[in-house]
Order: sequence, then C-alpha cells, then structure tokens
Amino acid sequence: MDKYQQIAAQFGADFVDLRQVRFTPEILPCLPADLARIHRAMPISFSGNRLVIAMSDPSDLKALDCLHSALGKELEIRVADQSQLDTFIRQFYGDDNSFSSPP
Repeated sequence: MDKYQQIAAQFGADFVDLRQVRFTPEILPCLPADLARIHRAMPISFSGNRLVIAMSDPSDLKALDCLHSALGKELEIRVADQSQLDTFIRQFYGDDNSFSSPP
C-alpha cells in the first residue's frame, strides 16, 4: 500500500489512480482551471449536485471549504497521488506554473 492509499484508508475515502479515469470534455468545466491549480484537484465525475474530485490531501479543510463555496456543489473526495494530479492538471488545464498555496 503506498502513501496515498494509506491516506485514503485513514480518512475513509477511496483511492483513485488517475491513469484509470476517463476524463470527458463535460467534466473539466465543473472545476475551473484556477481552482484546480490552486487546490491541486481534478474533477472525476458529477451527478446532479454532487461533484467527485481527486485531491492528495483530504484533510485540507480550507481547500474543501473554498471549493464547496466556489462551486456550490456537494463534494465527494477521492485521494490521488500528488504527482499524478500535477501531471493531469497540466495536461487538461494547460501548463501554468501557478501551483502555489491558496491565499
């Protein structure tokens, strides 16, 4: 079990390997690029008012509160490897070096 699988187990969340996710064009606009980069999150799926997102740190309550407020959706968190998140954010949202901490 790797680090992120352990984090997922610790928080009672599911682990997701982003290489196994089929990202559709409809899902990406659910999470604007700036929020994806700042909070290092990727949308995985949505249904009704529920958005499933991948993050590496499910304990980051500030990020979760910000995403919930900005998106107005119920969030369901999956834990993903941080390096995969960085790679997929660059791939789908463009190469922007704004991987910084939220204000």
